[in-house]
Amino acid sequence: MTKARKLGVPTPVLLSVDPVLHSLTFEYVEGPMVKETFLEFGSNGIVEERLQDIATQIGNSIAKLHDGGLVHGDLTTSNMLIRKDTNQLVLIDFGLSFTSALPEDKAVDLYVLERALVSMHSSCGNVMERVLAAYRKSSKQWCSTLNKLAQVRQRGRKRSMVG
Repeated sequence: MTKARKLGVPTPVLLSVDPVLHSLTFEYVEGPMVKETFLEFGSNGIVEERLQDIATQIGNSIAKLHDGGLVHGDLTTSNMLIRKDTNQLVLIDFGLSFTSALPEDKAVDLYVLERALVSMHSSCGNVMERVLAAYRKSSKQWCSTLNKLAQVRQRGRKRSMVG
C-alpha cells in the first residue's frame, strides 16, 4: 500500500505498526464500496456522469499501479471505496499484491476486474470499456498489457467452455 501511495494511487494512510501485537492501524475511509455504488445504478439511478467518473478513476489508478510495477492481485469493486467528502476512489486490500513488470501479470489483474464487473455489475453496461479507455490514456505501457489481456480473455473463454 505504501508503494501504491508513492505512485500516486489513493489508499488509506498507515497510521501505526505494532510489531509486538503484529497489527497495523489504518485511516478509516468513510464512504461506500464501489460495489454498492454500482449496484445502485439500476435501482436508485446512479447518474451516468458519476459512473463515468468512477470508471475513469479506476482506470487511472490501475495505470499508475501497473506503470509503477505493482500488481494489485484482487481488483474487485469490493476493494475500492469512494471517499464520502471528495468522491475520490481509494484502493484497499493489497494482501495479494506483488511487484512485476510483466504485461501478463498486469493483464491478469485487469481480467480479474473485468470478470468482477461482468458478474456483479451488468446493469451498468460495459464499465470495463470505460475503465480501459482511461487506462489507455493514463498508462505509458498500455499497449503490451492490453495485447496480453486479449490473450488472457481467450484462455478464460476456453476454460469456461471446457469446464
